[in-house]
Amino acid sequence: MESETHTQTGYSICTYRVRLYDRHLKWITETRELYEKVIIHFLAVLEQEPELLKQSDFNLLRSLEIKCIGTKEMKAQGMQPEFPITDLPKIPLYFRRSAINAAIACFRNAKSPAGTSLDQYAKKCPMILYKGMYREFQDASIELKLFNGEKWIWVTYPFAGRSFPKDAEKLSPALVIEKKAAYLNVPIEVHVKDVRTVKERMQEEEQICAVAFPDNDVLAVAVILSKEGEEQECRFFRGGKQKEYQKKRILKQIQTSIKSRGLHPEKGENTTLYRRLRNINRYYAHCISKHILEYCFEKNIKIIVVPNYETSIDFKDKQYLKTDNFRWIGRAIIKNLKYKAFQNGMIVTSIRPYHISDTCSECGAVIAKYNEGHTAGTHYYGGKLYVCPNGHK
Repeated sequence: MESETHTQTGYSICTYRVRLYDRHLKWITETRELYEKVIIHFLAVLEQEPELLKQSDFNLLRSLEIKCIGTKEMKAQGMQPEFPITDLPKIPLYFRRSAINAAIACFRNAKSPAGTSLDQYAKKCPMILYKGMYREFQDASIELKLFNGEKWIWVTYPFAGRSFPKDAEKLSPALVIEKKAAYLNVPIEVHVKDVRTVKERMQEEEQICAVAFPDNDVLAVAVILSKEGEEQECRFFRGGKQKEYQKKRILKQIQTSIKSRGLHPEKGENTTLYRRLRNINRYYAHCISKHILEYCFEKNIKIIVVPNYETSIDFKDKQYLKTDNFRWIGRAIIKNLKYKAFQNGMIVTSIRPYHISDTCSECGAVIAKYNEGHTAGTHYYGGKLYVCPNGHK
């Protein structure tokens, strides 16, 4: 295979969500319920014999199969497995192995097994379809092996959603049922042409793009910098006012429902409205990250620098920011920007944002902030201008 450059190549995995057309939903539900029963059986075995968990996942899977299914030698000798699966129809091999892996992951990751029933654990496990449970995976349809209450049958399901990238490999999907709809969460493996580190890239690149995330109509500011840190140009990405207008409409509906019908979000109510509120943030986070990448493509930028927001921000303790969790979407933009940039041969790195607002960008000395016409003071927050004790302004 000939390579265009000496750069290293790799791959990236992201998840696409598609909705299956509403046909034979009952069969999908029947299959899901059977999946949960099989998981419960293996969870019960692990509860009785926790010493099995000392093995690796691969060896543990094999041990559970021997204890619950047996081997060819055992069947030839008429021996019964220790924990046979009874009162259930015949379970296909890859269906069973998916359930075993789900049970193992569930049991290993359980933080508080005491007081939680096996049924509750089983319901949380995603139903991963291995290749023996699906086939003919096309761009708009898939054939699934389902249990219709009597036997296993193959059913073709058209689906709608985002188009899969060309030349990308579709991995084992997860079948999800939400209310009266069925979805597939499909992991996609995308080839990445350039996976060099920041240090390797900086030896060749002449420019970088630094991005900040204010909280107003401007949702992001991208600045092109030279290697030496000199500003070349910048671009503002707007949409905050429109987002706030949409958010306020939904918040008004939430307040109305609380006053008129007594629905409270802390009781699990108003879930539809809060989901719409979160979807607004997700939409703008994806749009802004997409526009930032397009800008970097236009300027041939390979390195993007963002603030490193390591811990969550408690906006209640920072009333002066005049924002909240439903308004500020900087962290969501960064999250989207990282995987989208990597898929396109770019890399996103971060710097600690601490003290960047109270120290001089030229020498690092503690500054005094002020607005025009206002006397600069060491405890004044929010000024657009600053004065440095070393004379920088």
